[in-house]
Amino acid sequence: MNRLTVLFLALSLPIGAFAATPAATPAPDAPPAMSQKPAALTPAEAELKKTIEERLKLTVDEITPLPIAGLYEVRVGTKLIYSDVKGDYVFTGNLIDLRARVDLTAERVDALKESTLPKVKLADLPLNSAIKIVKGSGKSQIAIFEDPNCSYCKRLEHSLESISDVTLYVFLYPVLGDDSVAKSRAIWCAKDPAKAWSTWMMNGSAPTAPASGCNSATIDQNVALGKKLDVSGTPTLFFSNGKRVPGAITDEEIGKMIAAAG
Repeated sequence: MNRLTVLFLALSLPIGAFAATPAATPAPDAPPAMSQKPAALTPAEAELKKTIEERLKLTVDEITPLPIAGLYEVRVGTKLIYSDVKGDYVFTGNLIDLRARVDLTAERVDALKESTLPKVKLADLPLNSAIKIVKGSGKSQIAIFEDPNCSYCKRLEHSLESISDVTLYVFLYPVLGDDSVAKSRAIWCAKDPAKAWSTWMMNGSAPTAPASGCNSATIDQNVALGKKLDVSGTPTLFFSNGKRVPGAITDEEIGKMIAAAG
């Protein structure tokens, strides 16, 4: 496998987030964020686009100058590579602004995904295919795609413990293997699915095998739905304003998202 093939394969993989520690005080003279796409490419940028496409055999969607002289962001879908102006040297990875302690690549990728991923309204989801959990008045609503064997989902469930006045719609989304499918079916077919879910996720008490004849087709439908919505990992939360948030966010972050959703 040659190096160009390795680079091409890298473009098909998700870019990992960099957990940067917030700076105690704002960094002075921090470089500007990556600029937005210009109205038209300059001659040099147009030539770079042509060169990259010819050399890497792929379609470039956007060329954006970086806040670093002579370097450019090359966007292919929601994947990013970086190049000099001639396309002679390219690299992949996360570009970090150490002074401001900001992962510029992660910010850019998040923005791209949010703008390109399907918009989701809770009212348009098949909520009867989810486990419904009402806390307090239940006035706020959150839909969550979760795998019963996902450690980050269990962390999220602990964060949700302190959230009140919310209705949770948990879509069982077993993507981590056959055991996840078996557990999801057992939980869905339990006499009290909400209790079975909570007992397993919070206490580790495995659900009993479903009774024969239990219709667990909903689980397969949830998997198909998640793929349609480009749910690429668990947990993934959807708030009532259509905001999509992947990952095990904290109770404080959940509260802020609920407030922003109105």
